[in-house]
Amino acid sequence: MIIPVKDVGKIGVIKDLSSSELPINAWTDASNIRFLDGLVHQVYGYSAVYGTPSVTPYHVFPLDIAGAKYWIYCSLAKIYALTITAGAAVNTNITRQTAGVDVDYAATQNSWTSTVIGGIPIINAGNTTDVPQYWDTNTANNCAALTNFPASTYCKAMRSYKGYLIALGVTKGSTSYPYMVKWSNPAEPGALPTSWDATDPSNDAGESDLAEGDDIIVDGGQLRDTFIIYKENSAFRMDFTGGQWIFNFNKIGDFGAMARNCWVEVDGMHVVLTKNDIIATDGVNFNSILDKQARRWLFLNMDNDNRGNCFVFKNPYFNEVYIAYPNVGSTIPDRAVVWNYKDKTVGFRTLPNIYCANYGQVDNTLANSWQADGDSWESDLTLWGSGDYVPGNSRVIMGNSTPLFYMLDGSATENGTNVSSYLERIGISFDDHDSIKLVKGIRPRITGTPGGTVIAKVGYADTPYDTPTYTSMTYTIGTTLKCDCMVSGRYIAVYFGSGTATQWRLDSYGIEVEQAGMY
Repeated sequence: MIIPVKDVGKIGVIKDLSSSELPINAWTDASNIRFLDGLVHQVYGYSAVYGTPSVTPYHVFPLDIAGAKYWIYCSLAKIYALTITAGAAVNTNITRQTAGVDVDYAATQNSWTSTVIGGIPIINAGNTTDVPQYWDTNTANNCAALTNFPASTYCKAMRSYKGYLIALGVTKGSTSYPYMVKWSNPAEPGALPTSWDATDPSNDAGESDLAEGDDIIVDGGQLRDTFIIYKENSAFRMDFTGGQWIFNFNKIGDFGAMARNCWVEVDGMHVVLTKNDIIATDGVNFNSILDKQARRWLFLNMDNDNRGNCFVFKNPYFNEVYIAYPNVGSTIPDRAVVWNYKDKTVGFRTLPNIYCANYGQVDNTLANSWQADGDSWESDLTLWGSGDYVPGNSRVIMGNSTPLFYMLDGSATENGTNVSSYLERIGISFDDHDSIKLVKGIRPRITGTPGGTVIAKVGYADTPYDTPTYTSMTYTIGTTLKCDCMVSGRYIAVYFGSGTATQWRLDSYGIEVEQAGMY
């Protein structure tokens, strides 16, 4: 009897529940696999772009300057503007200066935040040494202290909302106000706010303490027509009301943000990494997106001492949110939980030690030359004369510790190395937990480059908690119809992993199985 397994990408990976109780098309483990449109895809890799950055990028964000595509990036001490001019990457040092000499910043890993108001970038080191900075977008000029911001005043994060700038977690001189939200007078289009004076009744600038509870403010950001403030263990709405009070504050839930840059907006909601969950909220309602899938697994496998280095970014081309985290023993994020916000599936991906990532418009001339296209004939994904990029679409740029900039999904390989991927399902009982099953073969429907190979395995175990004993077979794309084996046990396992194929997709598979006796 052949048992078909369809919709193999519909559910994704479930790690927190018992494997023997899962639907047959769920997976118990995977790495570098994308669950998309009900199918299983090996992920694309990433390619080095924009040459070698001048400093190690700890923060990066896109900026459009009169139609030119720029990426602003920050090290712990410097700020640079990066663009392509005449086919070559140009890195311009825009670090603040005194008498023509750089005045270095004192940022730490994941302390930078950034925002744009009226086309003007605002960059904040998030400490009590460096005041928020702005850049006038002229490469002949450097960053400078934010105009009209109070002297000797600092904030943990600064974001924009409507025409206002919002400072979160404020320090005035040597006095900390960790619950304070401080906002500017609204700025005119293309200009900076004219005042932050909360005592001046002639403008809208003000400040308020969110003193409910003992948890301090971490970060915040605009969500549709409201602004959400994340404390350590709670979240508040900040709604524009006008009138005497300007803004109204209301608590929306007992969840906060793990660290700065641990939220992202997608499809009218924020996806937020909290201290013990990943939450999706529309500003009123909220729910866990990992509960009963991989929530407990994630926090057991995250390095506890370096969890403050986690960050969240989105990959809109594939409808994905990445929760980047350092695996146990790591200080730099080298793994990601990947949530598809359209298909509601969960997967996992390895990352190349990245300090930061963001999405935005890339220069689509980057890979249209022979020199820039590093993939071999066998692994190249692009048409003759075209680039690896998708013109007109936002793409993810990642800042690597090497230092390098990588573009996610910009290559079939990981900067020249084949992607190592696998997916596994253990504990298959075929709704019969007692009898022995005899598997005679497996019939995958795998597409990809003809002649490439995928490793298929069938295993067995006496209990759903034992590690399976596998029989390994080779599936050749375009040639193999069936992988024969003789495997018997109470609980069956199935595995597909990288062979020589640089890209492959699993549409479905069938298992040829017979039920035997109890022993």
